[in-house]
Amino acid sequence: MIPLHQWMTMMKKPKTKNKTASRGRTNAAGRELMEGLRQLHHALTTGDYSKVTVRKVTIVEPARYEAKDVQAIRKRLAVSQSVFASLVGVSPMLVAHWEHGIREPSPLARRLFDMIKANPRQFVASHMQRKSA
Repeated sequence: MIPLHQWMTMMKKPKTKNKTASRGRTNAAGRELMEGLRQLHHALTTGDYSKVTVRKVTIVEPARYEAKDVQAIRKRLAVSQSVFASLVGVSPMLVAHWEHGIREPSPLARRLFDMIKANPRQFVASHMQRKSA
């Protein structure tokens, strides 16, 4: 494994003598990534972190949902298992399995349930169009 400072030194020196040709193959995302790596290298070698943004975040785990909880959310929306499945992007069989305790909702589904539970009316309004008879 190559140490970071050695890698950064290698990255500064183009392998080709034609600098224009080397730059031409790098897109904006590549240049931005390289600039970020240079800033990181500078921060690590000098201890100057003034140009580096460091963020610490805590991601909250979604709530756990048992069979009765999934069914309660669906009933609160006043929709069938089939419509609920369409709303959350899964099969009706999976919704039935959740509601009978055969399977547990994935973390992604649980996060969506948290959003539905927080504001069910808004969720239905933004994802469903009721047709009048």
